Amino acid sequence: MKIALLAIGLTLAASPAVGQASAENGERIAQRACGGCHAVRGSRSPLPDAPPFARLHARYRQGGLDALLDEGMLAPPQPPEEGSPRTHPRMPMARLDDDQRADLKAYLKSLEPKR
Repeated sequence: MKIALLAIGLTLAASPAVGQASAENGERIAQRACGGCHAVRGSRSPLPDAPPFARLHARYRQGGLDALLDEGMLAPPQPPEEGSPRTHPRMPMARLDDDQRADLKAYLKSLEPKR
């Protein structure tokens, strides 16, 4: 029994999919959490002044995705010690766990133009 559990554990640890962010999962999260206002697929958002996800990369500098998401779009993993978390003036704050945040970021990064 111990050998079988060890073998399963080693297989999972060696699997490249374990612990890696999934852009496919991130797209599903974006559709569920953001698709009411933002175009997740296509170029026209349900809310006309909400930028489509395909063009969000233009709103942050390379490597600045975390800052964009921390502008009140995603609730912080832990509340700040003082005051309130930053909020976006017109957006509800999505609450995602660490894996969901990583998947959403992987999806957004997959939409960036290839350099």
